[in-house]
Amino acid sequence: MTSVVAVFAALPTLIGLGLALGMNPVLYGSTADTLARGVNVTSRLTALSAGMMTGATVLVVVVHGFNPANLVARVQHRADAVVEDRIIDLVVGIVLLVVAGAFAVWSRSAPRAPAGPEPAPADGDEAGESKSRTGLYVLGATSTVVGFTTLPIAYLTGRTVESASGDVVFMAVLYAVFLAALVAPFVLLAWVWSRFPATTQKVTALYDRALAWDSRVVASAVMMVIGVLSLVLAAIGFR
Repeated sequence: MTSVVAVFAALPTLIGLGLALGMNPVLYGSTADTLARGVNVTSRLTALSAGMMTGATVLVVVVHGFNPANLVARVQHRADAVVEDRIIDLVVGIVLLVVAGAFAVWSRSAPRAPAGPEPAPADGDEAGESKSRTGLYVLGATSTVVGFTTLPIAYLTGRTVESASGDVVFMAVLYAVFLAALVAPFVLLAWVWSRFPATTQKVTALYDRALAWDSRVVASAVMMVIGVLSLVLAAIGFR
């Protein structure tokens, strides 16, 4: 018989695992972009959330019964070796500075016209909106599958659900809690965003102006900063 205590004890763990799996800057960035544009927010965030839940479910099923501890340990060992190599810092710094210079020259020699905000799709432009939703769905699915921590989280989720109960109904409920925790922050962001219409209009206006910036200049500045930091790390050997 399923222990109610075990089921309730597993809930905080599954909520934490769901929040951890969804903690991806790409997902939060795409959510912020969708909210700031203010175009078909509900349908687009629904597609993103559906993709996240699909990717998470596929990953949990794939790693069920598989312990990724050895794989994670090997990847971490190789990652540590890369971080400790000062030559890599030097090469990365030089490459980034060269590319940053190329972007700067490109932006000066071939200026582009400012890009306006994304227009709202017309009633007949269902194909364009469908393409946007599909892109967000794919982004949500891949972001919950690809990553250094996704395998352990998926493995722990499956083991937690399985160990808490052998009853299919209870297992489904527990997994539903995990999925709810996965998408809850993004739903909460959208809800909070909709509660302050005056503020959201100001943010949307600022975002529209930001979209008019030449992304090449921004990319050049970012790469230049990271390149200089990489050269500093290569010089002083700080870890």
